[in-house]
Amino acid sequence: MTPTRPLISLLLTACLLATAASPTHAAGSVTQDLQMAADSAPFRDTADAFVTRSMAGDVGGMQALLSRQLVGRIGDEAARKVLQAQIAPFFQRGRQPGGAVTITKTTDASGQPGFAFYMWMQYAEAPTARPFAIYVVKEQGRLVVANIVPDRLVEGRHR
Repeated sequence: MTPTRPLISLLLTACLLATAASPTHAAGSVTQDLQMAADSAPFRDTADAFVTRSMAGDVGGMQALLSRQLVGRIGDEAARKVLQAQIAPFFQRGRQPGGAVTITKTTDASGQPGFAFYMWMQYAEAPTARPFAIYVVKEQGRLVVANIVPDRLVEGRHR
């Protein structure tokens, strides 16, 4: 079976039962924004590691960073197929992540807290960047990727 768009839906359904809190943009929220940036830094390191492995086409390395609860819901083989057929190609075509990053708090389907990063991938052959989102949570003391949504603009998050 060749992975298609429905597998992305499967991955999204399985793991994007996460909810993101609204980002703050009021003038008085500078302190809150700075605190969120500091609190989210280790989570961002995990997101960046996933992106680096994705750009290199390291499917095993990508899968190692996935939430075990997510993989348990969709299965190792389905996770590998989605990573190989849809996630890695999105990132391998990219030159580098860049542009504005919006950070929000999130919770995965199992109630694990973390942060969502709404980012952009720069492409050498395209004049505009493509959006993606990556959700990182703390699962049993370990920072893991609970969801990755390539090439989907989220209004109000991607800036």
